[in-house]
Amino acid sequence: MDSFYIGYRDPLFGIIALFLLVFIISFANYWWEIYKDKNEEKSIKKFIKKFQINNEDNEYKIIFEDKNLTLDAIILLAKSYEKIGEFEKSIGIYLYALTIYKKRLDKQNILFLLGKVYLKIGFIERSVEIFIRVLKISPRHKESLKNLTIAYELLKKLKKVKEVLDALEELGINVEKEKIYIEALEILQETMDPVKKEKKLFHLSNFKSTQRIYFEFLLKNKIDINFQKIKNFNFKNLFDLLWSLDFDKIDIKEIRKNQFLADILSAKGVIEQTKECEIFELEVLKNLQKSGYKKADIGFEYFCNNCKNTYPFYFYRCPNCHELDSVAITPYLLRKKYENNLSLL
Repeated sequence: MDSFYIGYRDPLFGIIALFLLVFIISFANYWWEIYKDKNEEKSIKKFIKKFQINNEDNEYKIIFEDKNLTLDAIILLAKSYEKIGEFEKSIGIYLYALTIYKKRLDKQNILFLLGKVYLKIGFIERSVEIFIRVLKISPRHKESLKNLTIAYELLKKLKKVKEVLDALEELGINVEKEKIYIEALEILQETMDPVKKEKKLFHLSNFKSTQRIYFEFLLKNKIDINFQKIKNFNFKNLFDLLWSLDFDKIDIKEIRKNQFLADILSAKGVIEQTKECEIFELEVLKNLQKSGYKKADIGFEYFCNNCKNTYPFYFYRCPNCHELDSVAITPYLLRKKYENNLSLL
């Protein structure tokens, strides 16, 4: 019996046992990965069928017959179709690519790009399904999480947005601005006294987006604007709203302390000032007012500082790149359509 225990304690026996254990674990892991990949492949095929575009000409199959064509080249081709507005072809290429490329990383990248196309063309529910699918493959995929917040926001599922923002925060991404913006949207949806809403919204007015939300709320609910209270606001992001205000009904003593607001007042002919306006269009209007010409006005365009696109309407998120707080309001001179400058609000 003693000799048995001596053999058992032999270092060679321990090494053999260790190698045997490592082999068993590796073998089990290998077959588990094969089983997992097969199940995932079946699941992907089933998933693709929900989105598959019928194509009798098999034009995508012809593209993939070129064996020298890399996945990067396929993606570039799909993006080219997307850029010129051929979204159906772009989607078709991505879907067909999913049936060809088997590696998990390849599938992850293709699915993510497919989800972005669906989001871009307004198929929001489909984009949500696809981004969730990417996260099943790679739960820490930051870009999918970011796009998922945008999709949920468009669907007005604000609680879902907050859940995804929490996940992004866990991954070390600063989402303070997005969280405050979503909280402001939630307050707007709540049923409560406008005075309570005003207090809550003002408490959140740290960023361009939430300052705009607060100011629009005051105008919509016909609440008196306390310019002393909002003296630290970025008034240039409220340029179009301020231009439409009827300043005859507002005490302008406090307003004149802010140079930008004083420039607006002088351009509208409410006050006179000798100091040159910071914005060229306001300076031109101020001089036209002095000369007695009353038919000039200002229009506005809205420029995204991130993707450099211009739109005829204000946006909190850019419609193209979905960046929050990227808007810049750009004025331009025009001739008044009506003799009376009626407020749009």
